[in-house]
Amino acid sequence: MKTRWKVTAFVTALLAAPAVVLVASANGYGPLALRERMVLLSPGEAKGRIDAALRATMGAVSPPLSYAGADVDLYRRSDHWDHESSLETNVTGIVRVRTVVSRAKLPLLMEQVTPAWRALGSPNVVRADNSAKYPRLLGAGTVGGETSLAVNAVGSEDSSSYMVTFEAEVFGVLYQPARAYAPMSPLGRTPHDAAGYVVVDPVDDPYWSH
Repeated sequence: MKTRWKVTAFVTALLAAPAVVLVASANGYGPLALRERMVLLSPGEAKGRIDAALRATMGAVSPPLSYAGADVDLYRRSDHWDHESSLETNVTGIVRVRTVVSRAKLPLLMEQVTPAWRALGSPNVVRADNSAKYPRLLGAGTVGGETSLAVNAVGSEDSSSYMVTFEAEVFGVLYQPARAYAPMSPLGRTPHDAAGYVVVDPVDDPYWSH
């Protein structure tokens, strides 16, 4: 009887093993994902890099802009070749500017940001305009760790004025849901609408908007 019980237990364990491995892989505990846990940045490290880059960008602008708040966007890598869930994430901090920026002042805004990005270790800061309606400034800081930098502007119908965002992206971060980054520095609490989007109430500025 004992021998039969041992055989039954062994067979049951053998049959259950693939299911255990499958569940572990799907939840980020397979062999490839476990390796990722050893080499990826922690969310805290990523948040620190993003915070430093955004603060440097905001601090470079004079006179100061008005801000709606900061938000975070996550891009999680596709599953591994063995169908394990990847834990590698790209994390982007996004500061949304309330101040309407005129076409005439947008180049000046980008000029002010450029030295701050160079101080962050970005050797190249370039304009990358897809069109008059979507001008961009791009850089890549290296001080304190690699960070992708962007000023994105979305123009009005006649492209005479723009709504602007500052973005800092860090690659190779250990996955955690977006709530792990709340509140997103450097602006603390940020108002969101019912759909979860940052509430941006545009404001006219006597300098930047004209």
